[in-house]
Amino acid sequence: MPDITPETLIKSAEELRELVRERAGEAEELGHYTPDVHQAFLDAGFYHMLTPRKYGGHEVDLATFAKVVIEIGRGDPGTAWCLCLGHGHTVTTLASWPAKTQDEIFDNELGYYRASHSLNPAGTARRVDGGWLVNAKSRYQSGVPYASHAIVAVTVEGEEAPSPPPEAGAPGSALMPPPMLQVIIPAGQFTIQEDWGGDNVLGMRASGSNSIVVDDVVVPEHYGIFLAMDFPPTSPGVELHGNPIYLGSPGVFPLLEVILPVLGAARAALDEFEHLTRTRNIAMLGGGPRLKDPFYQRDFGLGKIKADSAEAIVAHTLRTYTRFCHDVVNGVRPFALEEELGLGCTLLQAAELAGEAVDILWRSSGSSAAAKGQRMQRYLRDVSMFRTHYAAQFNANAQRFGALSLGEFPF
Repeated sequence: MPDITPETLIKSAEELRELVRERAGEAEELGHYTPDVHQAFLDAGFYHMLTPRKYGGHEVDLATFAKVVIEIGRGDPGTAWCLCLGHGHTVTTLASWPAKTQDEIFDNELGYYRASHSLNPAGTARRVDGGWLVNAKSRYQSGVPYASHAIVAVTVEGEEAPSPPPEAGAPGSALMPPPMLQVIIPAGQFTIQEDWGGDNVLGMRASGSNSIVVDDVVVPEHYGIFLAMDFPPTSPGVELHGNPIYLGSPGVFPLLEVILPVLGAARAALDEFEHLTRTRNIAMLGGGPRLKDPFYQRDFGLGKIKADSAEAIVAHTLRTYTRFCHDVVNGVRPFALEEELGLGCTLLQAAELAGEAVDILWRSSGSSAAAKGQRMQRYLRDVSMFRTHYAAQFNANAQRFGALSLGEFPF
């Protein structure tokens, strides 16, 4: 797909926004976006955005990836979550798994690599002839309906946990849990549970965050990796593809994935609020169009300021993060946990602003916006669901950042 550029990817996302918006209700019932939207994403090249050129991908910068996801989120935040987390795990895979694994998993019958991934320990693995024998039931595998692979976290049976490095300084490090393995499971070797979408959850119903079951599956040994306990100045992805973005800093990119759909939700709420303001009258004596009322003008302005500020923060953070990765890989400066954690917290501040925009616009949209099928209530539900995510806990992350900045171990 040599004719696909960052500019055409962004333009395609803008052009697909209305299709995504039109299919949002159906996607919520299905629990993931519809097959025609899947095909449109595939045709647009969205499943190859972050894929290395070595594997036929576009290897775009993170700013392009972010713009595409935000624009799809402007159509439907749940659809954006399903797209973003399914494809975004390309980066974490490249950062952690060896070249042999990468060569195999990126060459598959679907023609693209998309991996759902849940970090919650969800089962067990033990060494057998041929690799790892895995049994697990893993929840919240966002993006799995269209995934080529799923990554599950399991504890390893019959093996001791690796000793922490002396410089880690973690309190209680003598009482280490069993070693935890991240294992890549190809599609067809796990079963997707029908436990997402519809009324199963409050929001992000189209995110495809189903549970999966892995039952007595043996995968090659090189499909499993132990969680790293340090932060090396390179990664398999950097060594194989020469792109510092594939360093895969664990405290920034995973947060980027979950906040981008929320920024899309803020844009979607602004679109819907403007539509309501232009088409509805004031619900009080005297009436008149909402468009002329300072109350609605103020709230639209506040929402837009917050949404614009959130996107500006993300753009700045991604520029800083990109320089950070290049500097670490090129030996200009060592990896700094404080900087990484600070950048992650800055991304979460963007999500806070985007969520506040949705809150403001929701409150003044009127009671009719709460009816089933209305777009504004969907955006509120989606943001509310994001706020329950472990990684989205702004105050907890701020505490860790503050502790580290004061010279205390933050975890």
